[in-house]
Amino acid sequence: MESQVDFINEHIDLEEDISNYSFSDLNYTFKTTNFIEFKHCQFSNSQLSESRLNNFSFTNCLFTNVDLSNSILEDSSFVNTNFVNCKLLGTSFLNASFLSCTFTNCLIDYSNFDSSTIRNCNIRESSVNSVNFNNVKLLKFTINDSSLMQSSFINTNLNGIDLSSNDISGIVVDKNKLYGLIVNINQAVELSKLLGIIIK
Repeated sequence: MESQVDFINEHIDLEEDISNYSFSDLNYTFKTTNFIEFKHCQFSNSQLSESRLNNFSFTNCLFTNVDLSNSILEDSSFVNTNFVNCKLLGTSFLNASFLSCTFTNCLIDYSNFDSSTIRNCNIRESSVNSVNFNNVKLLKFTINDSSLMQSSFINTNLNGIDLSSNDISGIVVDKNKLYGLIVNINQAVELSKLLGIIIK
């Protein structure tokens, strides 16, 4: 009987998309220069860390209890795809595209979203510390009850973004990109230091 890994690799080799499959208990590191699209697929309880899946596309997919730490998913596309209880430590999403995606109770520390587009997405109850959001297009983006400590938003427009329910200690932002950012009173005091304001 063909294993799940062999099934995926066969489709990758042939550059054939995969639709309507559920994968579970995978323990494999994918390394490929080919790319395919997963449609209406589910991944659960899997160890896929250090995989290289550049230019892949995930549409209407669900990742539950999946470890993609230190993987490279650069130039990839995620549409209506949800991550629940996933590890994305140090994962590179450079120049990726996210549309209508959610991250719930995920560990995303040290990941790289540089030059990505994140539209109509939500992060909640997640650890998002020391993450690179530089040069990112944030459109209808929400983040709630999460930790953003020491994350960087250089050259990223924060107008309309509500960070008030998150820990933003040590956050790095552009002074000229703060207009319209929504924060709570304590956060406002901390951010005022970036503007050279002294509060007595």
